[in-house]
Amino acid sequence: MGNGLSNISEYTVKLSGSLTVATIAEAYQSLVTGLDRGEPVVVDLDAVVEADLTLAQLLESARRTAAERGQALRLEKPAEGAVLQVLERGGFLDPGDADRVHFWCGEQ
Repeated sequence: MGNGLSNISEYTVKLSGSLTVATIAEAYQSLVTGLDRGEPVVVDLDAVVEADLTLAQLLESARRTAAERGQALRLEKPAEGAVLQVLERGGFLDPGDADRVHFWCGEQ
């Protein structure tokens, strides 16, 4: 007997390197591919060494698109390093938006 949980596969999008306005196109395509599969999408940001607001905006857009489709999108682990710095500078971690903070930081 199983534990009652369905065996749902997840599509992992691994982003890496410098993700700025000049280099974001590949990340965009990877996210579109994941969302178009209809499976839950997990975004791995571990290998991101540089980021600007373009990455934050892209992931916020993907988060909204997933929600509109009734699809799960989450980060592999809470944002840190270059990504966290961009979020802090850009005002993306406003405590008044609990859903957004939870997405980025895993906090409720």
